[in-house]
Amino acid sequence: MVLRFQIPTDEGCPISLIRLVSMIHRDCHGFIKSRLGDIGVSSGQFPLMFLIYQNEGINQGQAAAALGLDKGTVARGMMRLEDAGLVLRERDRYDRRNYRLRLSEEGKEAMKRLEDVRLELEGCLVQGLSDEEKSVLRELLQKMHGNVSEGKDE
Repeated sequence: MVLRFQIPTDEGCPISLIRLVSMIHRDCHGFIKSRLGDIGVSSGQFPLMFLIYQNEGINQGQAAAALGLDKGTVARGMMRLEDAGLVLRERDRYDRRNYRLRLSEEGKEAMKRLEDVRLELEGCLVQGLSDEEKSVLRELLQKMHGNVSEGKDE
């Protein structure tokens, strides 16, 4: 017997909105992995690298809060980035329980490539859309994110 799973659709759409968002998310992860796997940056660590680059000296708790992740997830990501030689974790001199995060020289050099991949991926996502469509898409996605963010805490 073959089991099938299908999320119900609405408005005659053959692919549910949930499934479509999931497919885009998965494909973005694959895109990043194919471009950055050789330097030790996964799609999950991709936003962490940008966050540290933009906020050098941030601690792991602040990084977790900014990215909406739990501290353990950030700690594991940090260890992998540290092992890859891209990020340095230094004990906070005022609070020895915390680590301050900064990019190593190798990490700073990698940021050019990460930015190139970000731009390539964003270009791929909006290829063929007009400027107005891009603006509307961004606005709608932000609304959707806000809706789900509010709903998850209820």
